[in-house]
Amino acid sequence: MCLALEYAEGGDLAAYADTEELPLDRVRFYSACMVLGIQFLHQHNIAHRDIKADNVLLYEDGYVKITDFGLCKAGMAADSTASSHCGTLFYMAPEIFKGRYTRSVDWWALGVTIYKLLTGDVPFYADTDLEYLMLAGREEPEYPDDLTEDTRDILENLLKKDPEQRLGAGEHGAEDVRKSPFFEGLDWEALEKKEIEPPFIPRGRAHGQPENSLKLKAQVEANVCEEAEWALVELNYPLSSASETEEEL
Repeated sequence: MCLALEYAEGGDLAAYADTEELPLDRVRFYSACMVLGIQFLHQHNIAHRDIKADNVLLYEDGYVKITDFGLCKAGMAADSTASSHCGTLFYMAPEIFKGRYTRSVDWWALGVTIYKLLTGDVPFYADTDLEYLMLAGREEPEYPDDLTEDTRDILENLLKKDPEQRLGAGEHGAEDVRKSPFFEGLDWEALEKKEIEPPFIPRGRAHGQPENSLKLKAQVEANVCEEAEWALVELNYPLSSASETEEEL
């Protein structure tokens, strides 16, 4: 089985958060891109349900995209609910464990992702689902002293225990998130058109480097294909034998 995806030169954001402290301007830029992505999904009544730093890919132009839609649920209007227990533990909103939740869980996960990008850690960590639920459902995260007031404000509002009080869960949805002081001064229209200069361009490919300069120039020996065919025959043989044996039984 092959899974084909766009090539993201910069990898995922989790790799950066685990190895370095990301400056606030980069976190704000990536967060804004994620807000646009979540807004697009919600406008089409889709809940992602697995927003996390690992599922945000950085491209050669410095912009990021949300990926991995395997846990998405369609038909999730603002007042729709779901009951499937799914997601990545440390990014899951508390109400998921209660068996009934709305697409507001994506805004909780965004809050966890922003926290992760800023601190390198998740706001709640536990060894079991129950311990995590106890923490996420009752305790408040520990916020670093050097967080700006606007940064702490958006985190506290995205990580509201009550999903109805959570930023983004109201009547205006993503528009409320976009109006957060955390994004003050951001030209959202320019961001959508990719007219804002990203704060960081990933290494490995210079910005604007021609696509054809990345083409592989590997030399393949003639007998490789023949060897591959024999390898496939050898792999299929025991499978065929097993199948025939089962039919005989």
